[in-house]
Amino acid sequence: MNGRAQTIRQEIINHLESGPMTVRDISQSVGIMEKDVLHHLEFIDKTVRTQKKRIRMEPYYCMNCGFEFQNRKRFKKPGKCPSCRNGRIAPAVFWIAP
Repeated sequence: MNGRAQTIRQEIINHLESGPMTVRDISQSVGIMEKDVLHHLEFIDKTVRTQKKRIRMEPYYCMNCGFEFQNRKRFKKPGKCPSCRNGRIAPAVFWIAP
């Protein structure tokens, strides 16, 4: 093993249960790349649903016009704003709630 007391996914779950975090926050606290965090979040969502919990998300939003990506199903950051076509998208914030 790599010296971890828990699996990476369990560590992420623990962090998200203790409070809201961005993908970058999670990546730095667990020590993995941001794109790997997104991959793990998909599986974590399925895992916590069996415990009657959900990954909650304060949505991504455009830093130029303020458009919010409200009904986004995926965790991945959008490329551009559909409203103004700007690429400056603020990070979403994730947490686990009952």
